[in-house]
Amino acid sequence: MALFNQKKNNHSAVSEPEERTWLAAHLRGDGMAFQKLMQAYRKPVYSFLVRHGLGQECRDDAFQEIFLKIHKSAHTYQPNRALSPWIFTIAINTIRNIKRQKQPLTLCIDEAADVIDEAPSPDHLAQLDATLDWLNEAVIQLPATQVEALTLSLVQGMKLKDVSDILGLPLNTIKTHLRRARLQLLDAYQAQQNASSSTGETYEL
Repeated sequence: MALFNQKKNNHSAVSEPEERTWLAAHLRGDGMAFQKLMQAYRKPVYSFLVRHGLGQECRDDAFQEIFLKIHKSAHTYQPNRALSPWIFTIAINTIRNIKRQKQPLTLCIDEAADVIDEAPSPDHLAQLDATLDWLNEAVIQLPATQVEALTLSLVQGMKLKDVSDILGLPLNTIKTHLRRARLQLLDAYQAQQNASSSTGETYEL
């Protein structure tokens, strides 16, 4: 699934040991520490919200809520553990709360430039748009846990152990969700190809 095999989020050149110190420094009153955290995680968190299907207004509210929760929960972070899974646990729980409140979802998988190595032709761009439209509809039909596993593992590039910890599910269950999600998307893709073959329209994954 090429659209999910995008560049993994390399949020900064900061080493993991360094970023583990940010929240402790923030609690000690270091005015720059939280700013460093936001600078490093702003894009990965926002991209994560986009790929989880939150509409623009809902997405912006969720983004602010996540960083407010990070600020308020800073005292609960344990520096002996990686920061990224801790942050995305907050992000996942925020998204789940929003979905429970039945906010409208419009799945968006954007930043298409990440998967384009060379300047595309107009025909290529049109085909890519059609593929994204199809993929939006296909992914939004998946069970919520499969979407969560996909976005954390394939988009954020997290280790499966971290995905397991964030979602609170056994590692084998995460693997099962990912396998089922891929199979369902491939089945949906094949069905779409068969349905569109008569019209000459095709989609590339």
